Amino acid sequence: MKLLDEVTEAYHGSKGEVFARKTREGIHWICSQAKGQDVLDIGCSQGITEIILAREGKKAVGIDIEPEAIEYAKASLSNQSESVQANVTYEASSIFDYNSEHQFDTVILSEVLEHFSSSESLLERISGFLKQDGTLIITVPFGINDYIDHKKTYYLFNLLDDLAPYFSVFEVKFFGKWIGVVAEKCPRKRPSVDNDIMVRELEKQFYAIERSLVDNLSEKSNKLVKLNTQYREVMSTLEELKRENTALKKQIETLEIKSTELPKDHKDNDIASLNQKIEELTLSLSKSKGIIMEKNQTIMRRIKSEEETLSKYKDSIFQYNQLEARYANVSKKYDLLSKAKLGKLTLNYWKYKKRIPNDF
Repeated sequence: MKLLDEVTEAYHGSKGEVFARKTREGIHWICSQAKGQDVLDIGCSQGITEIILAREGKKAVGIDIEPEAIEYAKASLSNQSESVQANVTYEASSIFDYNSEHQFDTVILSEVLEHFSSSESLLERISGFLKQDGTLIITVPFGINDYIDHKKTYYLFNLLDDLAPYFSVFEVKFFGKWIGVVAEKCPRKRPSVDNDIMVRELEKQFYAIERSLVDNLSEKSNKLVKLNTQYREVMSTLEELKRENTALKKQIETLEIKSTELPKDHKDNDIASLNQKIEELTLSLSKSKGIIMEKNQTIMRRIKSEEETLSKYKDSIFQYNQLEARYANVSKKYDLLSKAKLGKLTLNYWKYKKRIPNDF
């Protein structure tokens, strides 16, 4: 199964406006951090970043392991101006198969690092493509992201640990559930990011994620209550329909019995009256059967509707349990943070600022 990253389509809104805004925010930040004229984008997907950089006068090379993504990127590039087309090159290749004696001012590694169980060989390879003092821009999912091809979960410090042997990070940026860093190839020329600033940003990110989980959990709980109420109403309606159906069946049985109990011997002057009564009973029986068929159809439609409601109810319970598990996971990580020395100081600061209760 091919796992295609449809970033250009997301950028233009085909995946929904909310996701489009988040995608644009990340891509625009990446482009704003690119230094120099020559840029290499590793894992370029459908190539939107290269087109934006070329429009701003830079020369950009995009490589991706998926040929389909590169074909899409080339098709998009063909609709651009001649100057943009002249400044962009796409190639279907992995970073380990890509060969170039050219060194770049900036290398972009957007949502690639999490696909490697070990980053050492990848970062060493990237370092060889960068000029001295060259810039590396990285984005990865922040925290748990159970995508099928993700092999590693990144927070802040394990990302910095991976980069430390090759690069010096001088900027950190959080995008909701993503984190971005900017680093340079010469690790000792620039001081590290201020730890206090990093911890404060990390705390803000934990708060934003926890707030989102709590809100989602509350929303699912409310939906669950409504579904429970609807379920009880549906079951009550179903029982009522069953009772009506039973009563109609008894009426039919009574009419059928009466129709068989008509006397056999009558005087000539009573025959016409008896025939009329038989016709009336037959008509009544026919109407009753019609009513029963209509009621049965109504019952079947309602039962189908209730089965769909029950299915949604089960799905909501499953989502509720998932959110509860994710919330417990975040709370556990936050509890571990609060037990650290720096975490305790941060917790006291929050209490002082009244961002959390004193008895938290």
